[in-house]
Amino acid sequence: MLISPILTGHQPEFMPWLGYLSKAKMGDVYYMLDHIQFVKEVFQNRNKIRIKNKPGWQWLNVPIKNAKKIQIWHDVKIDNSQPWKRKHLNAIKMSYSKAPYFNEIFPEIEQLYMGFKGDKLIDFVKIIVKYAFKKFNITTPIKYTSKIKGIKGKKSDLIISMCESCNAKTFIFGKFGNTYIEWDKFLNVKPVFQNFNHPIYSQIHGEFIPNMSFIDLLFNHGDNSKNILTQSTYNYE
Repeated sequence: MLISPILTGHQPEFMPWLGYLSKAKMGDVYYMLDHIQFVKEVFQNRNKIRIKNKPGWQWLNVPIKNAKKIQIWHDVKIDNSQPWKRKHLNAIKMSYSKAPYFNEIFPEIEQLYMGFKGDKLIDFVKIIVKYAFKKFNITTPIKYTSKIKGIKGKKSDLIISMCESCNAKTFIFGKFGNTYIEWDKFLNVKPVFQNFNHPIYSQIHGEFIPNMSFIDLLFNHGDNSKNILTQSTYNYE
């Protein structure tokens, strides 16, 4: 039995995968770590969607300015000189136009894209993640670490600082958190580790491929997606 308040968190991710959403659902509060260093070419400004051709998926990549420089997450700006919105929407339409719930989901996603007029990546990610929370009935409140005074440190020290900021008694790490946790620092906070079993669902374009963006499940299963997204369990070590 986990002791509340339960905190979980993660660096921002664009079009996150299902494990990200399931982890957020586990907490009483969810911290989006937008005060740390941005890392390109992982999942922070890109994610995967299904396609018909090999290898069965492709990236949706948001181009950023000063990509070769060290940047803090909340300062990262999108390179709006590139037609990334049109490219994304065309790719999504090409991939999912024959999906069962395309006519329901695509207009919603199109509205998110076309309604965004800013240039900060974090602002667009917030819009996408809030949409995902709504579609999957995730009510965990989101807090942004750049807006919370007193949060400091790195690795375990950072996590302890975050827990102290909201009086959390339990912190939920990701699956591989036990590879870097400093156990001796968790005297007043119980660390646990997410155990996410990816659901297998009917998916267009052939054999099932996991770890796509959450929109893949929405296009294939619509409102029932919230029932398909499995509740993560946890391990103590």
